[in-house]
Amino acid sequence: MAGRTDLTAYGYRKARAAFLAASDICHLCGHPAADVVDHITPVAAGADPRDQGNWAPAHGINRCPTCGRNCNGAKGASTQAPRLNTSRDWYA
Repeated sequence: MAGRTDLTAYGYRKARAAFLAASDICHLCGHPAADVVDHITPVAAGADPRDQGNWAPAHGINRCPTCGRNCNGAKGASTQAPRLNTSRDWYA
């Protein structure tokens, strides 16, 4: 397992930038302009920060320009992502 210091390594930062360039739709609110990589299973819970299969775009450094949420900050260290706020319950 990788440690938290891997989150600042050059290779990780480069991969994260490429990941966000490919998709900037926040997986938590569904709006564009995501600026951080959210680890679906938190690194603190033992997830490897380099596992791109565990990555999802989210708003974090900058709040969502559409709804104003700090999506990743609101999620915290939960191991399960909250549902999207939509006008229709797509999970029913």
